[in-house]
Amino acid sequence: MRRRAACTTAGIALALCTPVHASSAGDLPVIAAAIRAGRLIQAEIMLARLPVPGSPDEAEAVADVRGQFALATGASPEALRIFDALRTAKPERCEYVRDFGIAAARLGDARALDALSGTAPRCASWQSGQMLGVVFARAKRWDESEQAFALSLKLRPDNGVTLNNRAYARIEQGRYDDALDDLRAALRATPGDRRIINNIDLAEGARGNPPRRRQGVDDDRAWASRLTLAAKGALRAGRTELARAMLAQAVDVSPYYVNEPSALLADLADVKKGTQ
Repeated sequence: MRRRAACTTAGIALALCTPVHASSAGDLPVIAAAIRAGRLIQAEIMLARLPVPGSPDEAEAVADVRGQFALATGASPEALRIFDALRTAKPERCEYVRDFGIAAARLGDARALDALSGTAPRCASWQSGQMLGVVFARAKRWDESEQAFALSLKLRPDNGVTLNNRAYARIEQGRYDDALDDLRAALRATPGDRRIINNIDLAEGARGNPPRRRQGVDDDRAWASRLTLAAKGALRAGRTELARAMLAQAVDVSPYYVNEPSALLADLADVKKGTQ
């Protein structure tokens, strides 16, 4: 009784009183919650301290959380390995197949389509919905892509990642006005996101609208890059003369960012010569 009292009253000695073969089960919900909340350093520290699982069920639960951490940190090959093993062992677990599909889609693995489409909408997450939208868009299956993005946004409305990806799919279809609606909403959700701003320049260029330089924000290199992106959009929409003017401006603006606009200008010159 004296030993138990010492352990319960001495906070400093609490760790010394923990059994050597402690279960990891109690920490797993805390780690999972930290991953969902984006507290990845906390999750990493707690994962490193987990004891060896004491049962097959516990080992499965630990593997699942490690897979979630791998997805959250962009370690897609590790996530793919973990969820491939889990889905093989427990094919009835929809979420294992789903998360395998997310990792596979990020890696361009052809198995992503079956995994993601087979689990939507039964156990879809916003991540799986938006990745399925990307996979369908890569295959130019536009109607199915729209449905998948809509599912993702239903699960997490106004999500900047999904809105930006749907916008790019719409740019690919020539739906520039619809794309801009998505991109403006995405920028409100995640202000300052460079990928969204880039796609806005691309879509506006396709609509015939050159970008405006932001004083105090766009240095010469950034401005030349934005002009080049807008020129690419203009080329998509067949606005060749506008594209040529923006590319020439990009070359003049920044001597440190000339390779891409110069190459595009050369391509335009070759095309012009071939049509004469």
